[in-house]
Amino acid sequence: MKNQILQISTQGIDIDTNVNTWGLPEGAIARFGKGSEHDLAFSPDGKYLAVATWVGVWWYDVSTWSPIALWETEGAAKEITFSPNMERFIICSSRRITKVFDIPTGDCVSQARFPFGISSVAFSVDNQHFATSTGRSGVAYVWCADTCKQIAKLSIDPETELEQRRVMGRPICFSPDGQLLAHVSPVDTKGTADFISVWDMKTFEPISSIRDYTTRIDTLAFSPCGKFLAVGDASGMLKEWDIINGNLTDNHIKTSSDYPKHIQIIPSYTTSGQLRAACGNGSKIAVWNVEDSEKIDEFEYGWHIFSCNFLNGTHLAVHNPLKVWIENSSDRGVRILGHRDISTLPTFSPDGKTLVSGGISSAYCWDVLEKRWQRRIYDKKRAIRQIYFSPEGCMQARGSVRNTNTGIVWNVDTDEVLATFTEPDTRLRAAASDPTTGTCAFGDLEGNCYVFDGKEPLKILSGHAGAIQSIAFSRDGEQLACTSSEGSAFVWDVASSQQVATLSSTISGIDTNLYIGDANQLQRRLKILNYPSRPSKPKQRRVQTIVFSPSRDVIAGGMPGEIRLWNATTHEVQLAILPPKGCTYPYALAFTPCGQYLASGSWWSGTDKVSIRLWDVKNGENIATLWSHSTDVEYLAFSPDGTLLASGSFDGTILLWDMKPYLNI
Repeated sequence: MKNQILQISTQGIDIDTNVNTWGLPEGAIARFGKGSEHDLAFSPDGKYLAVATWVGVWWYDVSTWSPIALWETEGAAKEITFSPNMERFIICSSRRITKVFDIPTGDCVSQARFPFGISSVAFSVDNQHFATSTGRSGVAYVWCADTCKQIAKLSIDPETELEQRRVMGRPICFSPDGQLLAHVSPVDTKGTADFISVWDMKTFEPISSIRDYTTRIDTLAFSPCGKFLAVGDASGMLKEWDIINGNLTDNHIKTSSDYPKHIQIIPSYTTSGQLRAACGNGSKIAVWNVEDSEKIDEFEYGWHIFSCNFLNGTHLAVHNPLKVWIENSSDRGVRILGHRDISTLPTFSPDGKTLVSGGISSAYCWDVLEKRWQRRIYDKKRAIRQIYFSPEGCMQARGSVRNTNTGIVWNVDTDEVLATFTEPDTRLRAAASDPTTGTCAFGDLEGNCYVFDGKEPLKILSGHAGAIQSIAFSRDGEQLACTSSEGSAFVWDVASSQQVATLSSTISGIDTNLYIGDANQLQRRLKILNYPSRPSKPKQRRVQTIVFSPSRDVIAGGMPGEIRLWNATTHEVQLAILPPKGCTYPYALAFTPCGQYLASGSWWSGTDKVSIRLWDVKNGENIATLWSHSTDVEYLAFSPDGTLLASGSFDGTILLWDMKPYLNI
């Protein structure tokens, strides 16, 4: 679909209701949440804010902070930038695809798949070139905007490849007249210190190299005249360099006494050439006039700054959480909602009208019929890890007392504490609940599973050697299946707290006729099984997730390259489904309420979209495939009547799917 800057009046309209249906994948009927953000950029005129997310690029009207468009919904937008005259716009994806767009028309002018990831991107003033840097090396590249063809490769020292797999982006920027390009390179493979090189864009020759730093450099900014370069480093030091003469100016500040540790400093010049800096330390962000050492403003933030955009020293946007500051405006620390992770453990209410999901220490309720946000559940004293429903429809929460290792279960509506316990790490999210009996269970890092039915004291099922990965109840609540990080998959009798079975997770020792699915995957599996030098000891694969069929006749487990079905009575392998390439990590599983069908969601494995597949449990037939999120599908949940499927993803959103066209329900 062609990108457009939509002109939407916000008067009398619930914006959330509209955006929840924008840019959906085929077959989806709603998206809850806007996706975790990666990057953000103000338009040069200050009228728009673009936010790059896993879902795509959201455009906000700064005058109202209302979303007005969603671009590039193939998703996974990682780096974005405007051209200085706002005629073009670049989107770099995590798939290493870079696209140049014409803003007035929304058309893609050029695109290319680069052999490396991009950590920073900058546009030249004439719209003809853009420059990129990579996170792991000290090389800058210059590209033709019309063709995405490489024009120059800039590196002073022999290319230094960092040892770390994940590193912060290396900043890069053009001078306002486009004559100079500054970029940051690592000094050595450890990446603990950087240097700056400045290049002449006519000759592609270096004109300056600044090597005075013993730490990482986070931010760069050219002055409007192009003579000065402001640099913020990881120690909290801001320095201004005279690029022409190669000298340090008098404009440099160290960490303010207001920010004693973990400071981040972001320089920006006003259009008149005044140097300003935004300083943050995880609780507050302050904006300073550097020359006068004057604090202009300050607002609450509360977290580490992951990405920022400081336009002309007057417009500041930072994310995680997404907040905005604009000088001489009421928008001082304005928070833009919808970009937090809300995808954890989606659960339908017993009547199917409400979907509840977890986020970061909170929970979110969504109106399924209206496809809109309903309310946020937040507790100042407790961090919420999971919301589930009792058989009577009461909303209950499992979480932890803040700043302690005390776990707690409570009634959300009445605030009644139902149980407390001590778990070594309350951040662990392995949990399950049984809507029929009201029993809930949750696991810890030591391999213990806690079971609570709201009446009897907590029961502890011990026997796993590693952290609990996945938990599932049988329909009648009498049995519980658990998997752990060391590979074990056990079935427990809840009443006696006794282990009754171990589920086989080896790739040999089962009848090869039980394997079904993709022909290529089947041939690979048979080749492994028949290889003459295969070790005599069967190789065990970890069961990542596990679920009980509502009819209690089947247990399903998600394993690398396989969905395994066990008979729930004999605990013997009943079927082994081999998904095709691109969905070989089927770690999200959910049965329909009737038990006839199984839905699987994969982790990302090289495809543009991640698949959700619907399987016939009797014969393993793949009866439908939905191309869903741009990255891992982590959770699946059916509505009580089986007509809706909710998929929670690492992208921070939940997609809602209508199952009636695919399933005989």
